[in-house]
Amino acid sequence: MPSDKSEKKRKRASDRHERPSKKAAMELQALPPLAASVVEDQSELAPVIATTPGVLNSKSLRFNPYLKSRDGKHSTLARNPGIVSSEMLLQSSEHEKMDFVGREGAGDDADSQLKHYVAVVDSERKTWQIVEARRVTLRGSVRTGHRDGDDSEEEMNTMRAQRTALTNTFGTKQSRKAVQSLAENAQLSNAPAGSVTEAGAALISSLPEGVASGLDKATNVQAEVQAAKPLPPADLSAEHPSDVYPLETLVPGGSSTLRQLTGIEEWKQQVEGGAGVTTGSRYVANRVEAVVLSGNDEKLQILRFIHLLLEFARSLKGMGRSGGAGPGSKKLPPRDELRRTLSSTSGVAAKADEESEDSTQLLPDGVIDSLRRRFAPSGGFVTKHNLTLLHTTICALSLHIPPQPAKDGGNSSLGGNAPNELATDPSDLRDDLRLDAPTVLQYFRELGCRVDKPRESEFSKWNIKGGRAEANARRIARLRIPVEFPRVSRGGKK
Repeated sequence: MPSDKSEKKRKRASDRHERPSKKAAMELQALPPLAASVVEDQSELAPVIATTPGVLNSKSLRFNPYLKSRDGKHSTLARNPGIVSSEMLLQSSEHEKMDFVGREGAGDDADSQLKHYVAVVDSERKTWQIVEARRVTLRGSVRTGHRDGDDSEEEMNTMRAQRTALTNTFGTKQSRKAVQSLAENAQLSNAPAGSVTEAGAALISSLPEGVASGLDKATNVQAEVQAAKPLPPADLSAEHPSDVYPLETLVPGGSSTLRQLTGIEEWKQQVEGGAGVTTGSRYVANRVEAVVLSGNDEKLQILRFIHLLLEFARSLKGMGRSGGAGPGSKKLPPRDELRRTLSSTSGVAAKADEESEDSTQLLPDGVIDSLRRRFAPSGGFVTKHNLTLLHTTICALSLHIPPQPAKDGGNSSLGGNAPNELATDPSDLRDDLRLDAPTVLQYFRELGCRVDKPRESEFSKWNIKGGRAEANARRIARLRIPVEFPRVSRGGKK
């Protein structure tokens, strides 16, 4: 049973010596009587009391003094006029790795309001002279400048270079391949596909033969992959974005095909008469009136050809498993049906009676044949590869239609775009082609476009009325010089 008596805990006996509660009194040193005097010195070159907080100062360093006059400071009777009217700075670069700079306290510093003195004791004369001194605080900093030829050392001090060195030393095989790929992309990122920059050429020439041939092979692979993609050919030597995908390569037959297109005069009459243009394409319906009012016949021909390609894509039908043309292939309608469908400006196939044939001007056989040779070279079907080529050709043609052609006039070569770019809103093409947004945006990226949000200064150009909230949900494709295509992924082995 526990005891009812309260027991007090005893302190454990300490093995250490007890610390005295009071400090031992220091014995006073016997000093000889000294005669004290204050030296009235008015020189600027007063003694300096230097403190080095946080830095161990070497006594062997020599400091260079610099003086400048203080602004708005007047001498007083109680202060040395030389110290009050001037400010001293000490500097030394003799240390091999650090620079030292000493400054006097500023006027806002509480310590700068105090007067500091230095006492000089003469034991022979038994005198004690006191003179006013300056107080300087020394700060040290690691020297950041490099001598000529130390560029490699400066580069290694960057965070990216340090991470790269760690990855090459301790990383896995896949991570080292990723670092190597980043280095190659950095050399080739500012050059178009298939070309090498001057810096890259100099680097390749300095490498061993086996390594240089490997980089050449990677560049050739990038160019071959880009050429094999279902994209219209790009002119990488173009000086303006409008020449990267010229009409002669986008339109089979070039300008002669555009001049043979029918339905253009019908659109002009409908717009001039105040009647709305009815089409099966949202992209065309939202732009045909502005293009007609601009008076630019070439832009109107391009818009008509885009409408023709959209109707061509819409007329394709699935082949099923028994088609034998490969997965994703589409079947062409009969020739006469395709001709009537493409000839209709409203997007509705005309009836096969004499009355409709008289009211609708049919397209020439040369236009139909040029489309079939370009997008259906195999015969009565369009393969998945050629279908993607059809979609990317429509996207490239849309870059030639300005955002607001009516405000630019008929003879504008830029067409509502900035002087250094061609831009378009892919949302209407997304709906016309019945694709999702990532697929359409990827088409434009493969064409070398940069996809980003519309800028605030472009809200009126793109008819954005909901402010930043609407702009954050929109994407604009921009084609600029130099053209940058997506790089080829070089995935590591698993």
